[in-house]
Amino acid sequence: MPYAAFEQDRTYLTEKFRHPVFDPATGVENSILKERIRAMAEELKDLPHPVLKGRCFEYVCRNMLIDVNPHDWFPAFGCYNRDDRPLSPLNFRWAHEAKERFFPELNRLMEERNAAGLHLMWIDFDHSVPDWDAVFTLGFPGLRDRARRYRAEREKNGTLDAAAAAYFDGLEITINAVLECLGRFIDYARSHHAGNPRIEAEIACLEQLRTGAPRNTYEALQIIYLDFMFSEHIDRLQVRSLGNLDRMLGPYYERDLREGRFTEAQIREFFACFLMQWASINNYWGHPFYLGGTRADGGSEINALSYLILDVFDQLSIPTPKIQIKLARNTPVEFLNKALDMIRRGNNSVVFVCEDAIRRMMMGEGYSEEIARTCDIRGCYEPAPRALGNITGAGHVNMLKPVELVFNDGVDPKTGYFCDCGAAKLADIHSFREFYAAYMKYLDNIIETTYICSYEFEKYLQYINPAQLYSITIAHSLETAKDAFADGSVYNITSLLCAGLGTAVDALMAVKEFVFDRGELTLAEFRDILRNNWEGAEKLRLRILRSRNKYGNGIPGVDCYAAALAHYFGGKLNLRPNSRGGWYQASGHSARTFIIMGERTGATPDGRRAGEEMSKNISPTMGADVNGVTALIDSATAIDCADLPGDFPLDVMMHPATVQGEEGLASMRTLLYAYLAKYGMAIHFNIFDAAVLEDAQKHPEKYTGLQVRVCGWNVRFNDLAEKEQNAYIERARRIAE
Repeated sequence: MPYAAFEQDRTYLTEKFRHPVFDPATGVENSILKERIRAMAEELKDLPHPVLKGRCFEYVCRNMLIDVNPHDWFPAFGCYNRDDRPLSPLNFRWAHEAKERFFPELNRLMEERNAAGLHLMWIDFDHSVPDWDAVFTLGFPGLRDRARRYRAEREKNGTLDAAAAAYFDGLEITINAVLECLGRFIDYARSHHAGNPRIEAEIACLEQLRTGAPRNTYEALQIIYLDFMFSEHIDRLQVRSLGNLDRMLGPYYERDLREGRFTEAQIREFFACFLMQWASINNYWGHPFYLGGTRADGGSEINALSYLILDVFDQLSIPTPKIQIKLARNTPVEFLNKALDMIRRGNNSVVFVCEDAIRRMMMGEGYSEEIARTCDIRGCYEPAPRALGNITGAGHVNMLKPVELVFNDGVDPKTGYFCDCGAAKLADIHSFREFYAAYMKYLDNIIETTYICSYEFEKYLQYINPAQLYSITIAHSLETAKDAFADGSVYNITSLLCAGLGTAVDALMAVKEFVFDRGELTLAEFRDILRNNWEGAEKLRLRILRSRNKYGNGIPGVDCYAAALAHYFGGKLNLRPNSRGGWYQASGHSARTFIIMGERTGATPDGRRAGEEMSKNISPTMGADVNGVTALIDSATAIDCADLPGDFPLDVMMHPATVQGEEGLASMRTLLYAYLAKYGMAIHFNIFDAAVLEDAQKHPEKYTGLQVRVCGWNVRFNDLAEKEQNAYIERARRIAE
């Protein structure tokens, strides 16, 4: 086989999905596929949804554009664009039907409150993790055979009702289409590149996966890639983790080296090409896999392959995929140093998730210690029971919006939406206790309505989007003949998330300090200033901004409010039943809603102008933490991780001068261990000099590789909107002061 060809292939790999080129004779464009899916949705509308979706999936697999290229170890799919997936018309149709037939009034309420920025809700199909161990052990044909056995058992005992039959029919059609599509790749490769050594090796790999399970590192990487592409880009269910790569692939790697099948250099090339698939797809949210963990004997899962993967990723210097590292006291220091050194050199796509906190969070929900130890990390930071559970992200609560509602007697100034919850009118509030009570009334209303809406629409997940490829990997789904992303997993969990917690605390503290403690202005005067978006009150705004009485500075009297809000949020949601036979959990993860809901929230008492972003995750407002990283960690860990079992990350920014040399590495490790010891859940870093960021904003051509850790994902600084760039610059300035 030809190896050591990565550098000459890199241009093709980078452009593979960004500017793809397909032989038009292989199939049809997405626009034509979508038109045919629309027609099929109407023609076959009387079929059960799993069967109809299976037929549509089959049509796409038979007719999409494909490619097998000598410059790559992985085939190309014509339906590569997540925003233009061919089955979208089918799922949009079913979503519209569900909303209009089953919950029209609640849907209108949800949309009104979304527009007003009270919350942000959607029907989520973006957070699944297949049972990768089953995929590796059985392969695609073995998954089909196992599903057939479960169906035959029901036929034998008389429990194969119409719903179960439709479920198994959908799985059968879908997995057969996958195997047929592998044949398309093989036939195309043979007819166009016969004799090319790399293509011959790829054909052999695809032939093996068409008939059995993966046997070596290359075949294992190939089946991960294929399952991802078929599921996420055709079946429209996001594969939200490529898995615990070092643990899963370590045995293949060791056997390949021991038996002389591949050299380490060859395996490095496989991984480089594998990682470049996601760098080329370039999904804004990034795509995750994780490393490490703790074995049953207490040792670390970190192995030789862990170092190789990190090393290959470092050499590629790409912002995605993103790497999650399970952090424990048993994590080798040498491995931590390698990851931290990457981060301080600007390769930021790494987050540490702390196993002590995960254990506390998950066991507090009733999971066993073993399930907590072996959990998958999915999405951005979220722990999920491996092969046993689905977890949806049904919506985000705006923790800052209640402050604006208090000042406007429940009316959203921008949309006119009235939140009627019985809170006190501003004119009747005469103490901070009363102001805080009104804030909590509105917060309670927002949480409760988010719960009610999500409870209703989650009844229809399998109606809108049967999860065929995901379900076929999940044993409990097959046993119960129920959709694995709806109610067919052992644990069917709904996560509600929040944004703006830190800014909400700052806003409350500003009211307390400047209205009730100092008496510098009245609530009515503050209301008028906020309605005018601080115009004419810039001196006051700057004084409030510079007040250190803010979350993130290690001040117990401030941090207790952050802990209280998180505890209240969790207390309202955790273990509350959902409509899928599972329960709710609260999360401190904001994703991008700290920007979106910030745009829908007016000026607030902390000095924030209308439309500006709020704090994200459990981090402070950008630039508010001025007492150093130790104080920041003290503030964040004042929050009990068990209150937010969904997940929560802390964003840390440090100046490059503080992390240089061996002392700098030691300082970063000390921070990690301190966060771990205090039951912090997830933590990631940006190492920035404000002057460099300012220069990058003025001269982007000089900084094409500059990376920024945004939330649970990584982007290039040049790809951020100017106002987002400015927020990072401001925080970097404040840290340097």
